[in-house]
Amino acid sequence: MKVINGIVGVLSIFGAIYCLFFPGLSFINIGWVITTILGIFGICSIIFYFTKKKMYENLMIEGVHGAFGLVVGIAAAVVSMLAIFVPSIQAVLDLIILIIFAIWMILDGVSSIAESFAMKKASTSKSWILALVLGIIMLIFGIYGICHLIFVARFIGITMGIMLMSYGIKLIASLFEKDEYCKK
Repeated sequence: MKVINGIVGVLSIFGAIYCLFFPGLSFINIGWVITTILGIFGICSIIFYFTKKKMYENLMIEGVHGAFGLVVGIAAAVVSMLAIFVPSIQAVLDLIILIIFAIWMILDGVSSIAESFAMKKASTSKSWILALVLGIIMLIFGIYGICHLIFVARFIGITMGIMLMSYGIKLIASLFEKDEYCKK
């Protein structure tokens, strides 16, 4: 699983760099970018859950988070395909993507915060602080984005870049952690 985490982490960081430097193009291709990211994240989280659930007690949120990501990724793929053939769906698709993205930032923030506390209990390293700070940032962006969808619409490329960067850094940091941090 560490190899998959490393590959997805590096790809997430490359995706983050693209989104940060080309936020306008990121919004144009948002359906496919979200579909790909959520699909990969969902599949990896579900595989991780089923392969490690006997070893760890606190993985239920990871499995639910991954299943939600996979379902949303598949839904985004279907709606993106419909938007190609029916242009009137594009406006609805944009609004749905903005709402889903804001909710996803909230879920990612809460998940990162919970994970950081689990890491703090079982590890002596200070990498839990990074997960906590990134989780708080994602939670704040998500709550603000729900209240102000215009914020998400104007800065979705940048926020997507920040989200991908935090996810990629978190995955790469997990390569250097011992697998003991999820056990009680």
